Amino acid sequence: MAPFKFIQCEEILDGRVAIITLDRPRVMNALNGDLLDEVELALDRLQEKDMLATLIFTGSGGNFSAGADLKEEGFEQIERIRRMHRLVLRLRDFPAATIAAIEGWALGGGLELAMACTFRTAAPDARLGLPEIRLGAIPSYGGTQLARMLLGPAKALELICTGEPVNAEKAARIGLVNWVANADGTALAVAVDRATQLAEFSVPALAAARQAVLHGADLSLEDALALELKESLSAVERQAPDGIARFRKRSKTPT
Repeated sequence: MAPFKFIQCEEILDGRVAIITLDRPRVMNALNGDLLDEVELALDRLQEKDMLATLIFTGSGGNFSAGADLKEEGFEQIERIRRMHRLVLRLRDFPAATIAAIEGWALGGGLELAMACTFRTAAPDARLGLPEIRLGAIPSYGGTQLARMLLGPAKALELICTGEPVNAEKAARIGLVNWVANADGTALAVAVDRATQLAEFSVPALAAARQAVLHGADLSLEDALALELKESLSAVERQAPDGIARFRKRSKTPT
């Protein structure tokens, strides 16, 4: 891909895994309009790649993202919120699974971006929080709903209403993080390892599983089961001709 100014984007494992690195280290990778433009352009290009199974988000300079760039001028706040909401929905429905690899700080909009991903991994030194309440505001880049979905209402309100960051260990305990790395500086390595595992599976099946779980969350059981059936059929129909045969060959249990 052509070089970007505010992010880096690379593909590994023969194009099955991509990594987007937020690259504004002097401001702890704060989110501004230019960076978001580049993220969306990268997503446009990656979405066209049928082989892509997993997309990783990470940050440069030892931090994931400190959130919205509070020094940015010349933007309309309501439109920025709507833009972030569209990005959250886009990541939910993106063809590839997504993983946020978190080092250092993931605050406010930075944590909201991470919560919009399918999975999260964090280094031991990571600190994750939604401090907006301390500024007389609430998380408005999707944070109230993403936190509720991941943590449940009680823990989501604790995170939002205290504004206090949590460390990686607690984040894993409450369900905010899926995997904690063994050492600082290795969150991306863990994410790549998990992405490598996911890349061995069927891309349509991974997408179908995500859609069934995420879209079925607020449906009645009857409607959610109907959605499960729809996604199951879709995954099989979109398989490569030898997909089921390869699965049966690799499986250790009868199919």
